[in-house]
Amino acid sequence: MALLSCNSTLPNDIRNWNNLIKNYLHKGNHKQALITYIKMQQLGFRGDNFTFPILLKAVGSLNLSPNSSIGLALHAHTVKAGFSAHPFVQTALLNMYMSFDCFDDACKVFEIMPLKDVVAWNSMLDAYISNGNLDEACKFFSSMPVKDLTSFNIMISGFAKVGKVVSAKKLFDEMPVRDVISWNSVILAHVEAGNMQEAFELFDKAKFKNAVTWNTVITGFLRSKQYESVIDFFEKMIKDKCRPDYVTVTGVLSACAHLGLLETGMELHLYVLEHELAQIPNVITALIDMYSKCGCIENSLFVFYKSHIKDVYCWNSIISSLALHGYGHAALKLFEEMKCNSVKPDNITFIGLLSACSHAGLVQEGCELFNTMEQEFGVAPTLEHYACMVDLLCRAQLLNPAIQFIEAMPFEPGEFIWGALLSACVIHRDLRIGERTIKLISAKARYLSDGEMVMFSNLYASCGLMEEANRWRNMLNESGIVKTAGYSSIQVNDRVHKFLSGDKLAMSMEILI
Repeated sequence: MALLSCNSTLPNDIRNWNNLIKNYLHKGNHKQALITYIKMQQLGFRGDNFTFPILLKAVGSLNLSPNSSIGLALHAHTVKAGFSAHPFVQTALLNMYMSFDCFDDACKVFEIMPLKDVVAWNSMLDAYISNGNLDEACKFFSSMPVKDLTSFNIMISGFAKVGKVVSAKKLFDEMPVRDVISWNSVILAHVEAGNMQEAFELFDKAKFKNAVTWNTVITGFLRSKQYESVIDFFEKMIKDKCRPDYVTVTGVLSACAHLGLLETGMELHLYVLEHELAQIPNVITALIDMYSKCGCIENSLFVFYKSHIKDVYCWNSIISSLALHGYGHAALKLFEEMKCNSVKPDNITFIGLLSACSHAGLVQEGCELFNTMEQEFGVAPTLEHYACMVDLLCRAQLLNPAIQFIEAMPFEPGEFIWGALLSACVIHRDLRIGERTIKLISAKARYLSDGEMVMFSNLYASCGLMEEANRWRNMLNESGIVKTAGYSSIQVNDRVHKFLSGDKLAMSMEILI
């Protein structure tokens, strides 16, 4: 209001008021758009069929609760002003109610519309999709008297979200014309279904591409853990002169973190700084994680403290990074800073903190965090938190409390939890707890994994019982289960080379020369 009251040149007609409100909307200042409308009324001006669609869009963008009175009040204003039956206003009302997740109210608005243009039909179709009613959306789509490009794109996007790749591709093939959204949606459908080969082939065929097209394929490669393909695809993106955005950078940094590609990650960091992406929380989080997993915790801390905007994900990333490098006390100190900055911790925060305590041997501190996380911070412990606690106790050689803790868990222990306990038994040669663990695993498991069989064998071998160790090894061989081979990777001359466990040095050297 102060901005307007200080303005000596207020609009003198409704058209200029509409332009002023629209400018605030385009700048993302939705509250000021509404304040301007209030001031306009106070000065004797009344909204028209152009004013209300802008205002309804502003209200829909405010992330208000469904019970908010602002939307209802504005609806009442449209009725009082005599514009509630105008097609533009009704479509805006429909969209506003959908932004509040008020599907039934959106349906009521649509039903009473005397004139339904294709925009209104598309808004209602999108409402069905957004509400998760795909079957109803299909019926609605079939009943539409007129369809345009947007109608087809909405349906393909709906199929993509639920992984109905065949339906998405069939509709895509039936389209009379296609735009970049059409191609992006059908590629996304294949990515969501895990069909990366088909997604890549469609990408090559696409007549229209933008950053979203590239990002969709990059996301698919990340999900399927094809990290080398992410790097190769990113290089192709640069060669094709498509400018990467923050989504691209975040995805490629994640691939660098998994592959340990520090050099590529640092080049991306320079790109981030040059293109003013360094204050986007997603990018900050990805940079912290990349540097940490590439062994440069100092760089992680530099990125964190240089950033002026830190959300909970940034804090979680730096806490987890310190945990990974064994700096338990530093992680706990940062947690105190986090609380001082009024950032509410979530379940990931406590996974990082418990992991930090585990790696640093801070048993008492870890137990206190676990016991207070729900009471003080409202975060209920999940299976991952219980797994961290088992790891904490096992690393501290508290094997008896660890197995008692497992038996009292409200969750079914997973392979990671049993693995942590068995690994500790092997290290500390505790046959009593080890055999008790073997009995518990064998009683609950439908089948034993290769890792469990190897761990059983290692337990007996560590205790000098070679006959029993060989028996488990023979069982593994006779079962036909092939032990998953470990591997390492190295970056040489901008290429990633992977070495499986057991590769001969001479064979590997040929690649490096």
